[in-house]
Amino acid sequence: MAKQKIDNPTLFLLFCVYSLVFLWQAACTSPPSASDIEVVITADVNRDGRVDFKTDEEGKEAWTYDRGAIFFNNSDSDQNAGKPDHVDQIVNGAEDLNDLAVLKVKKIPRLPADFKINISVDSASQTRVRLFMKSGNHEFHNLDLGSGGDIATSLLSQNHLELRLEANSFADTDWNGETDVTVTAMSPDGEMQSDTVRLRVAPFILLSNLNRGKTLYVREFPKRNEALLKSLAELVPQAGAELMIIPGGEPYRPYHIWLQDCLEIGYSEMPGQKINVVLKANRDKSLDNFAEDRLLGPDFGWIQVGSFRETYGKGRGGNGWLDWYGNLEVTPPLPGYPFGRIYYGYNPDGPAEASLNPEIVAMLDAQRLQAPPLRLDTGWLLIKHVDEILAFVPSGAPERPYKVLVVDTGIMIALLEKWIADGHGKVPMLDLYEKNMSVASIYTDQELMQHNRDLQKQRIEPNIDLLKQELGLQESDFIRVPVLFDKYGLALVPNMVNSAVLNEHIYIVAPNGPVIEGKDLLEAEMHRLLNGLPVEPYFLDARLYHRGGGEIHCGTNIRRDGFPQPWWNMR
Repeated sequence: MAKQKIDNPTLFLLFCVYSLVFLWQAACTSPPSASDIEVVITADVNRDGRVDFKTDEEGKEAWTYDRGAIFFNNSDSDQNAGKPDHVDQIVNGAEDLNDLAVLKVKKIPRLPADFKINISVDSASQTRVRLFMKSGNHEFHNLDLGSGGDIATSLLSQNHLELRLEANSFADTDWNGETDVTVTAMSPDGEMQSDTVRLRVAPFILLSNLNRGKTLYVREFPKRNEALLKSLAELVPQAGAELMIIPGGEPYRPYHIWLQDCLEIGYSEMPGQKINVVLKANRDKSLDNFAEDRLLGPDFGWIQVGSFRETYGKGRGGNGWLDWYGNLEVTPPLPGYPFGRIYYGYNPDGPAEASLNPEIVAMLDAQRLQAPPLRLDTGWLLIKHVDEILAFVPSGAPERPYKVLVVDTGIMIALLEKWIADGHGKVPMLDLYEKNMSVASIYTDQELMQHNRDLQKQRIEPNIDLLKQELGLQESDFIRVPVLFDKYGLALVPNMVNSAVLNEHIYIVAPNGPVIEGKDLLEAEMHRLLNGLPVEPYFLDARLYHRGGGEIHCGTNIRRDGFPQPWWNMR
């Protein structure tokens, strides 16, 4: 049969249209290749509290202080389960969900069922983080990163996919705290498309005496420290804070009273949310468990770093107190250190490891905010803690809002000389601790006087010089506080540097100096030294603590407010 020519224009036009439709349908129904698929994952990169595929796209592959998503070490316990929320593989209720960073994977239309979808994290993060995926029934399930993190293609072909991320630790020497989360689509022939977003775990931040105090903790020692507890019960509320007295009974040994040494309270923050975080001490003492027992809960986290080192944590002489947290402090913000700088003590006369636990120091250094930690010579002290030699107090001056209380034996010797010249040599002094002791009997002990002169020149002044060099401090920043130390490295005169600063108050051990006309001359001297500062000194009966080798700072701990500005905005 001969071919017939289509000479009707209308029929020819219809033929062309139907042909184009057929070809278009064929193209649409053919399976797409991986190159046809757009894979997108993002998080709250601009830190506005929302996840948006447009505004959070720029710069998501890297992390800077200007842009980059943040997630928590999920160390609190939102259901008061007695353990941090990060130890299990579930979301612990709606409150816990708020502690997890949100990530979203963009819907992929027409995603073939034979494609493989994988969600993964970088190898360094696999043991440090956990991803939860929102399923079709709106519940979150743990995504097993160890088995490849494969998910059903139907989840991405129908809707945006929501993920939540948590960490089980802070950054340390083995993990820089940054996590890359990657979503990959792979075709049956192995062709892939992927996208990545980077997040950083919020750092652990320590707080200085200048941060506003919220709760002061102290331990009851039945029939031993009632006078101190009574004073604190009256004064702490006046300072705008809460007093928490830990009962003297079980489960803690009654003589475990050193609250400063068993825990360090800091905090962590991501956009819109802060949590307190307690770092447990490695001392093998019953009171070390107080924070886990009583403080761990909603928005109050708990962590442990390192392990018990008997030589440096057992107490009882030698270097046995170096791992206790009276030996871990932080300055207020200083030029070049907007979050302050961590400092701790070491013993240069001991072995190389005679210092605060290096695992603790390394973890704090890895936070990259209050580093590098500065170590000071505390080897000449029996207890060897930095809180025995210096303390920061507010100055009220906008440009330099701090002063540094520092021990000075030369100042104490000069006071003894003055009191003797004034005719007060026979006046009793330190009679709470030893009978028949007077101003003159102390000063005429030439071995004691020479020991303290040597300490000031050989050990204390070099520390002051180091503080000036490393922190940019000036001599005018220091307030030199009179004190004497015995040959064992214990404060003979109650150490007024070892005090608790709580907002507009400073709680100082009553120094038991010579009393003239009803006035303790050492208290009067401390009043003079603090005159003009925005803190009111209160001298409290802490004789129990002084006899035990410490003072009020050693026996208390304070939960403080974090910085008002987010840490990522303060660089």
